Amino acid sequence: MKGWSVLAAVVLIGGLLLPLILLGANSAEERAKRAALGSGIVGAGPLNAGEVPAPYRDFVAKAGTRCKGVPAAAIAAQIEAESAWQPKAGSPVGAQGLTQFMPGTWVSYGRDVNGNGINSPFDPADAIDAQARYMCDLAQQVAPLAKSSGRTIIELAWAAYNAGPGAVEQYGGIPPYAETQAYVAKLRDLMTKYSKGGAIKASGEWVAPVDDRYLIGTSGFGGRESPCAGCSTNHQGQDLGAPSGASIYAACSGVVDFAGTMGGFGNVVFINCGDGIRTGYGHQSHIGVEQGQEVKAGQEIGKVGATGGVSGPHLHYEVRTDAQPGGGPLSGTPIDPAPFMAKKGITWN
Repeated sequence: MKGWSVLAAVVLIGGLLLPLILLGANSAEERAKRAALGSGIVGAGPLNAGEVPAPYRDFVAKAGTRCKGVPAAAIAAQIEAESAWQPKAGSPVGAQGLTQFMPGTWVSYGRDVNGNGINSPFDPADAIDAQARYMCDLAQQVAPLAKSSGRTIIELAWAAYNAGPGAVEQYGGIPPYAETQAYVAKLRDLMTKYSKGGAIKASGEWVAPVDDRYLIGTSGFGGRESPCAGCSTNHQGQDLGAPSGASIYAACSGVVDFAGTMGGFGNVVFINCGDGIRTGYGHQSHIGVEQGQEVKAGQEIGKVGATGGVSGPHLHYEVRTDAQPGGGPLSGTPIDPAPFMAKKGITWN
């Protein structure tokens, strides 16, 4: 919910007054910057339109073309979180419509886009269009923080939407507010639902996730002593001792379920391999694929790094079974990758 206005100088969040930076919404220069936001973005794949209520599909699809930094799946995820697709929704603090605009913010972003003579947050066409333009402005403002924070632009834009861009800039990333962090996590999972992928059939082809010379097991599956502050004691994957910058390969053909930053995983990619199997690739220094993207076994998907909860550079590799389509990146049951991959003809020391 937009609890602050771009026209205001400060915002009240959790009892604190935080400074805001005003947004320039409509100049030709600003529009050109928004259009260029796609560089280096890890976001959603094509919209899974079947998950969007029929009356709003065209509006959401069009909104996703406003700027590359704010894909249609991200817009759909926000609408579900904000109003559960209820066009007449309201809130105790005055937020209105599908996208829960505050009146002060609507003054800057609302317009009659379908020519019906109504400019209203309760008009779905107007509300979804305004949402896209507003989010594109936020994405532009927080984009410089994406690399240094290890977060994707859309995650930072969601945080700015919830807590204000001033708070995102103050903390150099997602602010340490429980509400904001939960909001971003919820939208990240919902974006998987609204991104194409779903159930796919396994191709049967499997390859090693790193070059053969780096197939060195450094920490196996299951219980262990924590190797670093904040590292897990119940290890749900296999660590492979590859150096920073080494190539990471898709172990299977499939669809990228998630590509971004997630807690102790750091920069991580999850791939839906089909038949309920997902593979995960954690602690990357660079992610080379986007959520919703189709990949082939052996395709480079990123670089080894030391992001998240680690004691040094390596690849954390996971295999999950019984994963449900659209169930989020952690859907399924983690299993020991070593015997599973051995059955595919891939072993490590």
